[in-house]
Amino acid sequence: MPYQAKTNWHYNDPVTEVDINRWEQGIKDAHETISVLTADVSNLKTRMNTLESTLPDGFTHNNFNDDLSSIDSIKVIRGYYNEAQSRLEV
Repeated sequence: MPYQAKTNWHYNDPVTEVDINRWEQGIKDAHETISVLTADVSNLKTRMNTLESTLPDGFTHNNFNDDLSSIDSIKVIRGYYNEAQSRLEV
């Protein structure tokens, strides 16, 4: 249940058990969300470190291969044809 903030408090408004239970539920929900996000960030960090470890010299010598069969058009701004391995390197 999303937290329902009460933002129209006035001086001498009574604080009831409903208010306190709402606060406590909001705190509990926030901590559960933080736990999920912490796990997600940790997972993304691991995946990013794995990806970066496959790129020993940055993107100039990467290990990605694609046959370009799903590309309708492409503009190559730098690269060459590697005749020894019969491939275009960009």
